[in-house]
Amino acid sequence: MGFYSKFSEQDLIESYKNQIDHQGKPDKEIIDEIVSSGTLEDFQNKIKAQNLFLNEQNRLIREIHGHYMNKLSKQECLSLLSSDLLSNKTIGILVDTKYNQIHHKVENLKVDSDTLMHSFLGTIITSVVSTIIILAILYKFTFLSVFSFSLLIPAYIINYWIIRLFTGKTRDNLAVFIAHL
Repeated sequence: MGFYSKFSEQDLIESYKNQIDHQGKPDKEIIDEIVSSGTLEDFQNKIKAQNLFLNEQNRLIREIHGHYMNKLSKQECLSLLSSDLLSNKTIGILVDTKYNQIHHKVENLKVDSDTLMHSFLGTIITSVVSTIIILAILYKFTFLSVFSFSLLIPAYIINYWIIRLFTGKTRDNLAVFIAHL
């Protein structure tokens, strides 16, 4: 009973690909495990099929991104995409998912007047809240005063979450990033 005997087929594929990438050739033990469940050629064909599928999916994702940036609607994008490997239903799911992800990222990165105002308001409130929390901790646990500098870490986290709550955006947004510093 070898090391690879408890590996799933996908784990075997990943191990095989990693060994090829890093060592140039697979170990004898993994070859023996692959041969015990079928032929090496069938196994390599499965890897090729997975690679074709992933390459096709990545090609479609690049096209979807380009169509989104060109301000095309989801329906226009769907009508322009086609694939020999993926079904129309899969393409539709991919378009919906990627359009939503890209839209969320673009909206998150926008710095508008509302974001600036909410960041500024959040900064004022976080200053007060952090100060109160840190002073309460130091008052209650006086022995922590030796480690007062390390209490900046929870203050930083508190500041970020309050500003994120106010703006609805993550620290990828420049205004939020600057405000929580």
